[in-house]
Amino acid sequence: MNIAWPWLALILPLWWLLPRSRKSASAGALEHPYLMSLSQQQQAGRQPASRAGLVMQVAWILLVVALVRPQWIGAPVSNVIAGRSIFLAVDLSGSMLEPDMSWNGRAIERYQAVQAVVGQFVEQRQQDFIGLVVFGSFAEIQAPLTPDVQAVSAILRDLRPGMAGDSTAIGDGLALAVKQLRLSESPDKVIILLSDGENKTGDVTPEEAMTVAQQSDIKVYTIGFGGDRQNSFLARLTGTANDIDERTLKTIAEQTQGRYFRATSTQDLAQVFQTIDSLETSDRDDRDVRLVVEYYWLPLLLSFLLIMVATTLPRRLGAKPHDLA
Repeated sequence: MNIAWPWLALILPLWWLLPRSRKSASAGALEHPYLMSLSQQQQAGRQPASRAGLVMQVAWILLVVALVRPQWIGAPVSNVIAGRSIFLAVDLSGSMLEPDMSWNGRAIERYQAVQAVVGQFVEQRQQDFIGLVVFGSFAEIQAPLTPDVQAVSAILRDLRPGMAGDSTAIGDGLALAVKQLRLSESPDKVIILLSDGENKTGDVTPEEAMTVAQQSDIKVYTIGFGGDRQNSFLARLTGTANDIDERTLKTIAEQTQGRYFRATSTQDLAQVFQTIDSLETSDRDDRDVRLVVEYYWLPLLLSFLLIMVATTLPRRLGAKPHDLA
């Protein structure tokens, strides 16, 4: 039990000090036999009301108890506040089907490596808001900003290349992520853009999207992901290389105070996300908070009830002499 305002207990003696001042003031008054007799009669009629005075004293004590605010303080609870809003912009063009990655000793396709590595990253960001945009020939929101990182991870596992078309619209993907982050009230806004190709289509150029990100104070980390495209299965099949546009990805990262990473394997990609995780740590407010339950209302209620009783008590007790007469 705790007392919030203990200094208000100093007003407790006022109840007994005020009657004394009235008594001392009347001590110097002129005494008249008739007035003294009348006063004695009135005092005699008020004798039954002395109980009301006692009730009022108790009511005063309870009122003071309410004023000092008795309260119960619970055990400390850690106060954790999320600090960052992170939007993932993931390339789902047809080239993400390239089986040039490995995971646990077996060959996997690029998008599967992204699902494994990025899924782990998302699940570790327990104190942040995470959103997800995918892009191919066009960009599409898969998950708005949410603290439910498990839901975002589940959505990642369901993604398949070609869902947004087979081409690559980096500008559209970045622009859509920027648009979503501009609605966030978080002071720390981050985009992680992953692509294995170069911008070939879309309504927004990467430069235009980058400019809006700069103006919105959004930091962009870019990742060029994939092995040697010249020797890849899809390149041999189609006769095209479709190299990663590292120059554009580097420019986006540099102009938005982010960093560019090149990952040629699943292990590289995992290391990249570990680095980003260390650079963009979740802001936490670890100050302990305590549950406070106020109890001032209880003595206050009792005080009001006693005051109501005291105002009716003299009338009830004073009515008896008239009844006897």
